Amino acid sequence: MTRLPAGLKLAACLGTALLAQTAQAAPTCYHNYGAIDAMKPNKLFLYYPTANDATFPAYYANVSPARTFDIALLPGAPAGTTAQLRSRIYDVVATDYCEFNVQVLPPTTTNPDSLALPPARRNMVAIGADTNASLYGVAEAVDTGDADVIDHARVFGGSYGVFCSADLAGANNTLDRWAMGIGGTAAHEAGHNYGLSHSAVVHSGEDAYTHHIMPAGPSMPCANRVGERRHFSDQDFGILANNVGLTLQSLANWDFVNPNAATAARLRMEVLSRSATLTPVSTYTGSRSPWNPPTVSGPSGTVMFKGLSYNRFFVTWQSAKTWASPNQPGSLAGLVRGAEQFHVGTQFVQEDILNTSDQVVIVDATLLDADGNALALHPRVPTFDTGTLAADGSFTVNLGNLVAANLVLRNWQALVLPRPAHIDSLMRNREGVLKLFDVQQEAITPWREVKLAEKAELPAGSVEKPAEASLLLGNLFKDGHNVRIKFSGANAARDAVVGAKEVNPDVKGALATDPFPGASVFLEGELVEPNALQWNAEKKAYVNEDLVTRVFLQIAGKRAKPVDGALSGLLRGKVVCANLATSRKISLQAADDGSFDCEKGGLVSLHGDRVEISQVALVSTKQPLVQIGGLEIAKVTCTNQESGKSVSFKPEASTDALDCVKAGLEVGLQSTLQITQIGTVH
Repeated sequence: MTRLPAGLKLAACLGTALLAQTAQAAPTCYHNYGAIDAMKPNKLFLYYPTANDATFPAYYANVSPARTFDIALLPGAPAGTTAQLRSRIYDVVATDYCEFNVQVLPPTTTNPDSLALPPARRNMVAIGADTNASLYGVAEAVDTGDADVIDHARVFGGSYGVFCSADLAGANNTLDRWAMGIGGTAAHEAGHNYGLSHSAVVHSGEDAYTHHIMPAGPSMPCANRVGERRHFSDQDFGILANNVGLTLQSLANWDFVNPNAATAARLRMEVLSRSATLTPVSTYTGSRSPWNPPTVSGPSGTVMFKGLSYNRFFVTWQSAKTWASPNQPGSLAGLVRGAEQFHVGTQFVQEDILNTSDQVVIVDATLLDADGNALALHPRVPTFDTGTLAADGSFTVNLGNLVAANLVLRNWQALVLPRPAHIDSLMRNREGVLKLFDVQQEAITPWREVKLAEKAELPAGSVEKPAEASLLLGNLFKDGHNVRIKFSGANAARDAVVGAKEVNPDVKGALATDPFPGASVFLEGELVEPNALQWNAEKKAYVNEDLVTRVFLQIAGKRAKPVDGALSGLLRGKVVCANLATSRKISLQAADDGSFDCEKGGLVSLHGDRVEISQVALVSTKQPLVQIGGLEIAKVTCTNQESGKSVSFKPEASTDALDCVKAGLEVGLQSTLQITQIGTVH
């Protein structure tokens, strides 16, 4: 990755004024639940100075001092208090980032940099009531790959009272409309600091770019800025998911049938987790579920699964609600009669939300009567992992059977999605139609569909000896990323007015991608117990027929982080890229312009992997340099192969050009230089 020089580390957004619409700001994020939200490692501060703050970094003209935010100082201010407006702005930004590993912290009047123990990864957006001559806001950087752990941005809240005055007049001059404007700009500038450039790219089936957060200023009418809740585009969502990660680990919905003649009043699942806690943060509570969200008890001892110790939990649905079964009329609140179909679903968040390799293991599902007694016959449920991206580029998901019954997978398919689907959409309606939508109720168009085997056997298994079937969902080297952008120079979508200095050029040579196979993957199919004993409501008798559970799963894509670089003043460069975590090594030749890309050469590297890159080339200038992207470099070693002398050093910033001569190594023209970097993938 190459980065802008320090003097050009910024991104900005300019204003224009058009017609207004009306909308209501309200938080819709179901992830922001106390301690769970606090697990997120990336902290986004919305900082509202109560007095001009000259300690805020002066990375661009007029961003420092960070000016006072007071509703009374806004041109044409709406009725309401400063605290009310700050709260509504928070709702907007928190919703925009709710599905990412970004905790949007409540509004603060304290400069986060001045905290005694500020978070290691922090993005600080200072919001003032001041007005800029041409901008709504300016960020410190287009931080490609989110390599900088500390970032700043400024929002000029008063600019909305100037540029959008016609859309904030009369009945339209409301707290909610101001909040959608200022909050949208705060989310936009924070997005630059998380690695997003300006974009008006629209994926097939996606809504118009004027509903998105990251288009450049002149292309965004005030009617959209203050009149609606905007959202990240499919492309930008994927890049953010790869840069900062998703809260989503796994999510599952099931269409179950009660196979007993007796009525069930509870559903209990035995669930295993490596974590000390297990929290259902999102639960299906729609009209086809008999119950409100489940309770979790445990841990109740430990169980060994695949050689690892897991904590044992019980997740129980029992709080009654009204509902309507799709196959029997007259459903009773909180009760499931014999042969009645019902639907439940939940998303679990573990203690370590960044750990996407340890699965939540679903052992079994048991129906209980009103007294808590287990019914004899069980609906069937598979366990599943979070997917594996192998060294050969293949991405597979394993489904497992942990009970002593022979099962069959039937009619499975997968959809690669640009962003996660809301739990309420992970089901087919009564007409059998699937309509996926996200947390903001925006329809989702998949990147692609993956046809899977029509039938696969899952023989009887157990926790000690699980039976598994693998589903191949794609190959990174054959299918590639849905979003893969290699920036070649200044972006066409400009933020500055015509003729003015462009303050947001793309970072030349930078690489941005989404996770693989996509931000998320949705899978659905049938889990069948052939010739199973079950109650038939029409015959009023037990019969032996296929017992079918329809399964709806969603998992996050893997954060495949491309490691790349460029040689300067070095000829005929040979590059070796090695993933020390997987022992995978590939060799490639640098291009004529000195660039190289380890992923395109066939190396899989995931977030957190330890990687070694080595370049050997002939020196052609007095100052040979190497630039590396996607790696937090711990050590650089330069060796003159003619003299045998070496120097080692750690760069001040991993994005700096690596200069062996400056580090003290003597090299001459046409000498052979080897430069090796070891570090961790961002």
